[in-house]
Amino acid sequence: MRRPVWLLVNVLVALTTTGSCTTAALVPAGAPTLPAMAAQPAAPPAPIDDLDRALPVDEHVRVGRLANGLTYFIRPHKKPEKRASLWLAVNAGSVLEDADQQGLAHFVEHMGFNGTKRFPKQELVNFLEGIGMQFGADLNAYTTFDETVYMLQVPTDQPDIVGKAMNVLRDWAGDISFGADAVEKERGVILEEWRLGRGAGMRLFDKQAPVLFHGSKYADRITIGKPEIIKTAPRDTIARFYRDWYRPDLMAVIAVGDFSADDIEQRIKAEFGDLPKPVAQRPRPTEPVPAHPTTLVSVETDAEMPSTSVSLYSKLPHRPERSARDYRRSVAEQLYHSMLNARLDEIRRQPDAPFLGAGSMTSKFVRPTDLFAQAAATKEDGVLRGLEALLGEALRVERHGFTATELEREKKEYLRGFRQALLERDKLEAQTFASEIVRHFLQGESMPGIAAELALVERFLPSFTLAELNGLAKSWGGAENRVIAISGSPKMTKPTPAAVLALVQSVQGRQVKAYEDAVSNVPLLASVPRAGSVKATRTIKAIGVTEWKLSNGIRVVLKPTDFKNDEVRVLAFSPGGHSLVKDADFDSARFASRILSEAGVGPLSAVQLRKALSGRIVAVHPEIDELSEGLSGSASPEDLDTLFQLIYLEITAPRRDETSFRAWQARESEQVRNRRLSPEASFFEDLQTFVAQNHRRRRPTTPEVLAGVDLDRALAVFRDRFADVGDFTFVFVGNVTPERLKPLVETYLASLPSKGRKETWRDVGVSPPSGVKAMTVAKGTEPKAQLVLLFHGTETWTRDNDNDLQMLEQALSIRLREVLREDMGGVYGVGANGWHTRRPKQQFGFVIQFGCAPENVDKLKQAVFDEIKALQDKGIGDAYLQKVKEARLRAHETSLKENNFWLRELKQSWEFGDDPLLITDIKPMVAKVTSQRIRAAAKRYLRSSEYVTGLLKPQSATSQAP
Repeated sequence: MRRPVWLLVNVLVALTTTGSCTTAALVPAGAPTLPAMAAQPAAPPAPIDDLDRALPVDEHVRVGRLANGLTYFIRPHKKPEKRASLWLAVNAGSVLEDADQQGLAHFVEHMGFNGTKRFPKQELVNFLEGIGMQFGADLNAYTTFDETVYMLQVPTDQPDIVGKAMNVLRDWAGDISFGADAVEKERGVILEEWRLGRGAGMRLFDKQAPVLFHGSKYADRITIGKPEIIKTAPRDTIARFYRDWYRPDLMAVIAVGDFSADDIEQRIKAEFGDLPKPVAQRPRPTEPVPAHPTTLVSVETDAEMPSTSVSLYSKLPHRPERSARDYRRSVAEQLYHSMLNARLDEIRRQPDAPFLGAGSMTSKFVRPTDLFAQAAATKEDGVLRGLEALLGEALRVERHGFTATELEREKKEYLRGFRQALLERDKLEAQTFASEIVRHFLQGESMPGIAAELALVERFLPSFTLAELNGLAKSWGGAENRVIAISGSPKMTKPTPAAVLALVQSVQGRQVKAYEDAVSNVPLLASVPRAGSVKATRTIKAIGVTEWKLSNGIRVVLKPTDFKNDEVRVLAFSPGGHSLVKDADFDSARFASRILSEAGVGPLSAVQLRKALSGRIVAVHPEIDELSEGLSGSASPEDLDTLFQLIYLEITAPRRDETSFRAWQARESEQVRNRRLSPEASFFEDLQTFVAQNHRRRRPTTPEVLAGVDLDRALAVFRDRFADVGDFTFVFVGNVTPERLKPLVETYLASLPSKGRKETWRDVGVSPPSGVKAMTVAKGTEPKAQLVLLFHGTETWTRDNDNDLQMLEQALSIRLREVLREDMGGVYGVGANGWHTRRPKQQFGFVIQFGCAPENVDKLKQAVFDEIKALQDKGIGDAYLQKVKEARLRAHETSLKENNFWLRELKQSWEFGDDPLLITDIKPMVAKVTSQRIRAAAKRYLRSSEYVTGLLKPQSATSQAP
């Protein structure tokens, strides 16, 4: 089942290294703005009678409680159509485990999929797969310290399916069976999940968790648990957790989907009304995270940790999230972090930056505690410098504050984000609302609905002053309840705790200069280009597509949709790519688009561009791949003019910026320097090199490779690839009409340069080794192995061949899960994935991959080949055939309502000359699939004479079994 990720610093850093850590919301030209907010600081908000009253629950959500204490939430919603998300939330997690139960809250969750009163053994998964749903995507669960949540998505076009889904939720709530055989088999699966999670990051967390959770039971109740308990815990000890904590007063049923609320409410009452309350109930405690008067420091290293990081955590008593006053506080905090993270992003773009990326946030930690967290990824010899920079920027805000222009930008972006959310309310996925309801039930988060939230935002934004936000961090604590955690490899220059504390004290006494908010007044585009024209129009009414041929040769393909209210997506492509550059320029060419994106565009640097686009929802990303060049992008319909201006500038005015290039080069070099300390990174890097037979263009990225990248060569390649757009195709999908798009296309696309070049891609000669080949990497100290099987060969692409390969993938995926996971208990998960490539060669590939105990590699590998042989000899039974067909039909049913699906399919149709009319109806293809065809496909694609085996195994001298 899905496992939560706890406070991994690289997650925080990743969220803040691509720009300001705000929403992507940006306000359109001409939309209402908030000039008065910065021009005249508002007075503190006057007392309002309802400020401390609990916010009402979203009017679209029906809330009820049964006599036995079970709560239910029902929200009708039609995205996706003919689907319902049916969830069971349990207010119990690993922190409630007794000493002999460590890991058993998670074990109970697993047992919910291995036998209940009405769904013995694997019947639950069989039922879901039989109706076209997929294990993992539509059937899943997770356990954390404080909660357990089970998740189903089912079709609603057949009432009996909804009824059986309710049976499933009811059985999870009160009738998990804990059969002896099922428990024993599941021990192996959970141990494999434990094994999969082991590595440098988890070993460091093991060391630092007792410091972070200082004095708390949370430190001893890591959700995955202890292997010795997982292996030996008696069935009754597992079931005891279920009896104690799975009870109606600690549960909620959440239903969001395309259904009648009355019908669902009746079903919930009928299913759950008889769920008994235990006669003697254990009190559900809230475990504290004790305070500590001084800052605690943890500095740890691990030989396999490829990165270096420093994090500051200030622990705060959990703040309520129920009233308008609470909501206003959360908005204030988000504004603060957005502005601070924008500054941190500017710092990381300097050539000699003190960190590779950094971020700041306040968030929930565990049930009784919140966190103010700051984190930075640093160079291995720059931990103290990175820490100093983090502290210094927070101090700069305290001493000098934010600027009026910074606050104006963040208010505009924040407001636009909520306005977009309101526009998209009916287009959001049902799981989004289900997750919000879970937080409301388990964590007390207010849930007034997006319309009410927008009203609160519009009410509160004008009241925020610079003075209020500047001092906000002071309320989040100083030395008390603070933890500083530092981690890296043994190569890290390791500071002592005393040196860390001394630096913290030193920074507080320093003088810092005020921040200068450099804002460019240069327009994005100095003048409107001379327009071209649409020379020819073709319409494909059956699928609602229009094609234009422009005067400069560009083809434009447009499909208006209503799948999203505030989204238009674009994808452009042209044959060529960096296959056309000589080997000496290859590295400069493959990084060209990344280098240029760091530089900004036209007259504006990346930082200036971010500021200039404040309040607009728009993004454009040029790309140069091996066989093509092009771009991808998206925008709100209100910001289409800006989207087209950016497209025009990205193609015609790439920006040379030596400073941003040196900064990029330094960051990338540091990030890859120690990459091979990770066993997994080394393995997959070596496997790629092995499969490509050491081809020059598949070599790993190293600091030496990056040092050879030349800015001017990268710029020259970029300009050359985009110098002639006459063979480009632009595909637009989203909420836009031909009438709205056509003048923009003629102005900004038909005016692009066209030289009449006739070119195509070049085959650079990468090919896998023939015959049966194997490579092994022995690296790592954890008792785990990784096996990859890559089958490959040549084959001409046809729709029938591609269809056969997809069906084989689905059939084999089901069988391997059943055999390797459910029957043998040897893996946590196993992946099977097949594909065709049509350029530069007509080829296929099929990968099977899993992790396991080193001693089980051979028998599990043999089991894979046994299943392949069974498919080749006997094909597949009717029950499996029905599963793969239904899954394909159900997936296509929802895909037809997705912009990205249409963008991808239309691109393929125009790139390869496929018939776009075939996009909408796959029933004829699904009907063609038979056991005999899958049998033939298994023989064709899974040949024992042509495959590569990759094996990662631990260094035997140091590896120890759990």
